[in-house]
Amino acid sequence: MTTSVAKSAEVADLLQTQGPCTAPLDAAAEYLRRRIDRVLPMYVLAMAPHAVVTGLLIEAVVGERRSDAAEYCLLLAAATVWRWVLLSKLQSMVACDLQGVRGTRFWSRLAPILLIRLYSNIAITWGSLLAGVPAFYGLYAGSFAAPLLLENSQPTLARLAVAFSWIQHSARRLFRISLAVTAIALYMTLAIFVCQYLLTQSYIPSLLGLNTGQFILTLNSWPWRLGIIYFVFLAIDMFWTIASVVIYYDSQSRRVATDLRVRLAGMTEMQP
Repeated sequence: MTTSVAKSAEVADLLQTQGPCTAPLDAAAEYLRRRIDRVLPMYVLAMAPHAVVTGLLIEAVVGERRSDAAEYCLLLAAATVWRWVLLSKLQSMVACDLQGVRGTRFWSRLAPILLIRLYSNIAITWGSLLAGVPAFYGLYAGSFAAPLLLENSQPTLARLAVAFSWIQHSARRLFRISLAVTAIALYMTLAIFVCQYLLTQSYIPSLLGLNTGQFILTLNSWPWRLGIIYFVFLAIDMFWTIASVVIYYDSQSRRVATDLRVRLAGMTEMQP
């Protein structure tokens, strides 16, 4: 067995996600550990324009430069489309690794993938006003768009109906996964702010004897705070890009297993 085949087999084993609701997240973390050399460059390429424009937009909003903010919003829309394209390509690569196959019809299915992502973002943005239900379905529909449409050539609406069925069937489990990821994001944000507070207020003045007054002013500014939040978003977003593919196949396999158990139970009841 060649090295590439062996690695593909090892990655495919990550789909064995039986266990608690966090099992797909553990599998995604393991995939990142094994494939970080492939994931990180593509993710940086996808997010570099988005990060630059977001930084400029933060400065414009904090500085109350409305004309510049409007221009940066247009650039951010273009950077978001670029981000969606490359992250979908990254997800297709992850799906191929997990399934142990080569190549997908990515470019021919790109348009419906982007359309689903657009509608899912609308649902996330405006659906949050309706008890979060549309936002929940929008989050997972957008996250599942690439593996969902690249799996076969069925029409987009038919594949969406299947996806909503899986989401509905696994709603409780998916909600717990969302809570776990949210908790990780909040923990990272809190840890960063606490660490920088301790460094500037205690460790650096006492150990190095340096005056951190100017540094504290920078850390207390809104551009810095929003930059920290965006940094946490980048870390969570990269992880979620991988985790959503694993969650998709996990939900799919659990639905198939449930259907099989129901059918077997029905066959057993029919026996004399």
